Amino acid sequence: MTAHSDRSLPLLVVGGGIGGIATALAMSRRGQAVRVLEQASEFREIGAGIQMPPNAFKAFAALGVLDAIQQVAAYPDDLKFGDMLTGEIVYRAPIDKAFTDRFGYPYGLLHRADILECLVAACRISSLVTLTSGERVTSFQDTGSKVIVKTASGNTYEGCGLVCSDGLWSMARAALVDDGMPRTDGYVLCRGVVPVKDIPEELYSKTVTMWGGPGLDFFHYPLRRHEIFNIGASYYDPDIRPGPHYPTITREDFLKHFKDACPHVKALLQHIDVSRTWVLHHRLPIKDWSKGRVTLLGDAAHPTSIYISQGACMALEDAVILAEIVSQTASIEEAFTRYRDVRYLRTARIQFTSREFGKLYHARGAQRDLRNALLPAAGSTALADMLAWLWGSPLSADSPGYM
Repeated sequence: MTAHSDRSLPLLVVGGGIGGIATALAMSRRGQAVRVLEQASEFREIGAGIQMPPNAFKAFAALGVLDAIQQVAAYPDDLKFGDMLTGEIVYRAPIDKAFTDRFGYPYGLLHRADILECLVAACRISSLVTLTSGERVTSFQDTGSKVIVKTASGNTYEGCGLVCSDGLWSMARAALVDDGMPRTDGYVLCRGVVPVKDIPEELYSKTVTMWGGPGLDFFHYPLRRHEIFNIGASYYDPDIRPGPHYPTITREDFLKHFKDACPHVKALLQHIDVSRTWVLHHRLPIKDWSKGRVTLLGDAAHPTSIYISQGACMALEDAVILAEIVSQTASIEEAFTRYRDVRYLRTARIQFTSREFGKLYHARGAQRDLRNALLPAAGSTALADMLAWLWGSPLSADSPGYM
């Protein structure tokens, strides 16, 4: 570890979600003391299931939690894409031994809460990590020699640097970058998590199945050792505007969006919870997310669309790479600048690629017909070949990761 002249204070992390806790754990494994400030009363993840491709498992291994994660994951047999209107599966990618051998790690399916629980448990073992809940950060100041953070409760914390993993609506991003509101393409997501025993046998599968429709998508896959079933559906609403709000919709109106869906999708739609919705947002890539002793991480830095399942993965990678660079660099300012430079193009390519996949899912008219004609002719490894740069890149500050 490089000799450091400015590390008498802990590194401060804002946000106790997956990215923030992963950062604390990664730093502690490199010998850096960390304090995490989380506004909620406890370190607890909301949400449902997420897909974790091999690059996420590479990060779990670097964080020392791979065994714990593998005990709560589910593993699909295939990745499938189907046309929502006809019910036809038009592409299938097997997740088999050849896939795992190629990328070194599996493709897993996890509940967000299980991921955070594993990370928090590992942090609690470390004497270098302090987890502080019930503290909403309201302001920060970079004095040049340290960072001073103030919270709504009136407390003040000092650190050698500040990593802001406070999500899509990041307070710190507004202060550092001031690039306005996140964008939306008008899609609203509803979810459901159901015990597998409640899913009819003819509707259940050990696959990740994505269904695309005109301005619609639907997905389902197992979670938590194949004990629960994760279901999600999104629809286009031209009246949706950006903002941290949760539109309301009746079940009747929700189902109208899917009136032309195939019987399989319609049957599973009954398990969707419409009482809580999420407007899907993203941002265009930026480069300048570090300034002095303050940097952004995860969705605060590079929020992406959901369509290649990389939001949480990028935050995990950020944490591992940032800790590596901080441990090797004399000053926090230099470390944060290098971290930004190393991560910029990889995360930008992920953001762009994810949006293109979304267009594929939501295709209409001739674009939909062309998609359905071409995908069956693609080889079973076409998806893995296309995303090999993403799933197979070394997790290292010395690897660009975008080629």
